[in-house]
Formats: sequence, C-alpha cells, structure tokens
Amino acid sequence: MSRQDNGYQEALAEALATTDVLQRVAGTVAIHLYQLELRADGSYDCLPWVGAGLERLLGPIPDEVNEEEAWESAVHPDDRGAYDAGCDAVQRGEPVEVEYRLVGYDGRVRWVWDRMHPYHATDGRLLVDGIVADITERREVADELARMQEQLAHLAYHDALTDLPNRLSFQDHLGVAISRCELEEAALAVLFVDLDNFKLVNDSFGHAAGDELLRAVAARLRRSTRSIDVVARQGGDEFLILVGDIPRSSRRPRDAQDVRSVAEVVAQKLRRVLAEPFTISGVEIFVSASVGVSLYPIDATDSETLLKHADVAMYRAKESGRDAYELYAGEGEDALAQLSMAGRLRGSVERAENLVLHYQPLVELESAKVVGVEALIRWQDGDRLVPPGDFIPIAERTGLMARMSDWVIGEACRQATIWRDEGLDLYVSVNLPPTFWQPTAMRHVLATIEAFGLNPDRMMIEITESAVVSDQRPAMDSVLDELHARGLQLAIDDFGTGHSSLSRLNQMRVTTLKIDRSFVRDLPADRSADVVVTSIVQLAHNLGLRPLAEGIETDAQRRFLLEHGCRLGQGFLFSRPVPADDIPRLCRG
Repeated sequence: MSRQDNGYQEALAEALATTDVLQRVAGTVAIHLYQLELRADGSYDCLPWVGAGLERLLGPIPDEVNEEEAWESAVHPDDRGAYDAGCDAVQRGEPVEVEYRLVGYDGRVRWVWDRMHPYHATDGRLLVDGIVADITERREVADELARMQEQLAHLAYHDALTDLPNRLSFQDHLGVAISRCELEEAALAVLFVDLDNFKLVNDSFGHAAGDELLRAVAARLRRSTRSIDVVARQGGDEFLILVGDIPRSSRRPRDAQDVRSVAEVVAQKLRRVLAEPFTISGVEIFVSASVGVSLYPIDATDSETLLKHADVAMYRAKESGRDAYELYAGEGEDALAQLSMAGRLRGSVERAENLVLHYQPLVELESAKVVGVEALIRWQDGDRLVPPGDFIPIAERTGLMARMSDWVIGEACRQATIWRDEGLDLYVSVNLPPTFWQPTAMRHVLATIEAFGLNPDRMMIEITESAVVSDQRPAMDSVLDELHARGLQLAIDDFGTGHSSLSRLNQMRVTTLKIDRSFVRDLPADRSADVVVTSIVQLAHNLGLRPLAEGIETDAQRRFLLEHGCRLGQGFLFSRPVPADDIPRLCRG
C-alpha cells in the first residue's frame, strides 16, 4: 500500500470510528457501518465498526470469542447457503445485498439486511465497505401479513367447519368444468343437497352436535363421490356436488336421457349413503336429504344458471315430501319475451327514461346514525319496477352497461347536491362495473362529480375484487394519485369472494372493505362465517381501512359485528333501499 493510500485509509477509519453524530444516528436506527479486509481463503478482519456495537445484534459475546468468529457462528443454519453465496460473490468483486438471520448469544433470532461493496486497494488488498441493518421488526410484520393473507385466501375458498370447498370455490371449479365440457363435448351435473329437518338436530342436541353431524355428512359425501368430483358446502345444512366429465353419446337424440340417467344414479346413491345412521355424541341420528339436479348443457350453459336451476329442483324435492331428488324441469321461458324486454331496456337507457335510483342507508352500527347511502338502480318497465338482478344481465349482454353507469353517476351526483343544499351531510356510494376501472372512465367520473359542484370526498366508488386484479390494473397506476389527491373514496365491494392482493389494496389507497352479505347472513351461529368475518375486519384494521358489513338483518348480527370491531353497515335491519325522498326522514328520524 502506498503511503498516500495508507494515510487515506487511516483517516477514513478514524473518521468512521470517532464521528459522534454518525455513531448516534447509526445506533438510533439500528444501522451499523463497517469496513473489513477479505482474504483469499475467505477469512477476514473487521476494521472500523460504527453503530451500537455487535451486542445490539448478537447479545453479550463471550470473552474467549472474537467478533469475526461470533458473527460467523451466529448465522442461522437455514440461511447459511444465502450468506455463503453472498460472500463468494464479494470474493469475486461483486456488490451484494442479502437478508439473513442471526442467532444471538442471548437466544434471540434477529433478521439483518447486509449490503457489501468490495473494491481493491492500491496495494491489492480486497476491502469491503458494508452496512448492516436490523430488519427484524419489518420481517415480522411482513411475515404476519403473509400469514394472514394465506389464511384469508384459504378461508375465502374453504368452509371453516368442514374444510370442504365453499360456494365461491365451487363456482370456480364449475367454470373450469364447463370450459372442459365445451372442448370435449361432455356433460356435467350439479347436485344441490339440503338436509331435511336439520334444525331439529340443533334444537334437540345443541349446536355442537349439529356441527359434528355436518362434518360427518361432509366426510360421507366426499367418500361417496369420485376423486375428480367436487363436494362443497354451500352454507348451513346445504351442500353442492359437481359431477363432471359425463360422456355424451354421438346419437344426439339420446344425449339428454343418457346424462339424466347418470345424474339419477348419483342422486340415488347419495340418498342411500345419507340414510345410514350417524353416531353423534354416542347417539344414533338419522337424516335424509332433498336433492336437486341441474345438467349441462341441457338445463343451462353457464355456472350461475346451473346453480339456480339446481336450487329450484331441490325445493321441488322438498315440496314433494322431502327425502327425494328432482331433476330440473325448464320453465319454458319465452325467447321472444326476453328479446322484447331487451328492446324496451335499450330504449329506456338511450332516452334516459324510466330509470330510477333507490338508496340504502349506510349507518354507524352503534348509534344507527345514517352517514351515507348506496345508490341502487331500478327500471320502471311499464307497471313493474324491475330489480337489477332481472335486467342487469340483459344490459351486460347487449352492451348497455357503460351508458347505464354514466346515467347512475350523473343522477347520484344530482341527488347528492339536493341533499347537501338541504343540510344533509351524506356521502353517496355508487357501484361501477369492472369495465370502468381504467383511466379515461375514472377521470370522466371525477369530471362528472366536480361538474355538479360536489367535493369528491362526498362520493364513494365501489368496484369488485375482479376489477382490482384485472389485466387493466397497471394502466390505473397513473390515475391513482389523482383519485387520492382529490379525496375520492374507494371501496372494494363483496370483499372475501374474490382474489384481492393485500399489497394492491395499499397501492390503490382503498378506504373501505365491504364484507359480502353471504358471510354476514349466517352470523353469529355459523362458525365458518364467524371466522371469515372476524379475519376480514382484523385485516381491514391492520391495513388502515374501514370495514363495512352488507346484508345486516338481525340485531344479533349487528352486535356481533360491533363486538368484533366493525363500526359501519347496511341492511334491512336499518332500512331497505328507498326512493330519494325518504332519505331525509330516515336521517332525521
């Protein structure tokens, strides 16, 4: 080493070791600066060290152990490979960043981030400037969030009581099975299984026995079906079964009867299997079931309609005396009537006539104070006020959703200005379809709100989880800051029924998670719903978001939600959706 280079290194070492300010800053934030000399055999000597001392990371070091040995022996065995690979890279002159654990002499395990920058001194020595930071707290938080996300993902797709797939998971399986059937010209059956008089079991033996019986039924159904079939719990005492890959004959006129025969064999087998007694808490319990069957492609070609038809067939089995099965019998829906309805809807949308908004209050659960309203569209088709479930699918099929959503935004803003002028401090929540989740449409929404002279923070836009994870989401990054800066509230509707990424929720600056009514419906008795709702509320609070529960119909549900930290909600317990003129009375009454 030259005299000049040696003098520089000594000056640097002295500066690093004696700068009080640097020492205090490094110690305060658990950051340590170091320089070491790395030898060809992999050994090294640590030169200056700035920070709170190795004890901050390793605990008290025995007198007989030098600092280099202490550090090397403290590297966690499971992280040794990553640590050694980093050291090898440094030996080759490559800068490295690596995270690993240290097992201290005090028994504590700490995570550190280690950044090493190698360079050669003029005398050929390999020196390394480095920085080590204690990231234990950050890793623990990240690990806890990952654990919660994994738990929530499992809960979102599985029933907590039986660990069977739930309805959401069943719908995913059904969608995949339908696609496969389309390619292979196969058929499938959906069976809706409802236990008869299950309430008597709960009333006679208690809910614990009822839960044990449901687990036993789930296990028996699973053992009685093929490994490729899907058995799911719909909720309560209802189960769903997907029987896929049913061959279809090349002789087309016989297809329907062939498929029906296979489905009937399965339904009969299930009834026989469930007829065997169950031993619950040492007592023999006999149950029967009503089974409804819907077939693809005979009864429907989409998952939602197949499920609806299986449900209809199950209720017919109930009405016929229970302990029976029924295949769906079509209602003979008139295609011309549907075509006529689509034409009338198009005329209403294009002329902005006969469309109305009703509003359901959003309330504080503790006081029942109305703090906002959700705008819900209705269609006045002649003398009939048509609910959205009857005309929204038609609007989607006929390309009317964009114009209809524009009308909803404008009408909700107009009504919000009237309430504001009357002295009502309410925000208005509006549902938008996934197609609106793109920059141009959302800027149009903002422009509409401001054109009515409203502050954007008086509006809340609800989008579904599918929109959050859609392929369009990278394009939204450019407009997210603008939405947030203007104060527009953003809610994820029906949370828990989709695939939300927790990191994405933070990036989008979501303000509210709306807990789907399908979870709230079975509170507080259903343990599966209990676990899911409690997890969602806790997750919302951990992410700094407001949980809002939908579909509250009983005071027991309200109390459960309050006790578990959910302060906002909506549902028939407080009010059904009502015309705009009724809202002031509800707010002041």
